[in-house]
Amino acid sequence: METQSVAIGIGLFVVGLLIGRLTSPKEKTTTVYQPVSPGGRREITESDPEIEAAIRSGHKIDAIRLFREKYNVGLKESKDAVDAIEARLNNR
Repeated sequence: METQSVAIGIGLFVVGLLIGRLTSPKEKTTTVYQPVSPGGRREITESDPEIEAAIRSGHKIDAIRLFREKYNVGLKESKDAVDAIEARLNNR
């Protein structure tokens, strides 16, 4: 009788494990390494005419979106970069 209880317990454990594995979300994660300069910021030296045109026409949010898409960076870094580009354009 005791071995039958142990066998049932092990069987239930295995069934629970299988159900958990089969119903868990299947998320694929990818980690991309993007090197950062020693100062902690990526140096982006290129000028993009599309981003500059968006800034000149007053579409700063579009410029930030374009920058994010082109350089694959976060919102804050994109905004800071667009602000720097805007300052450079205003100094010309």
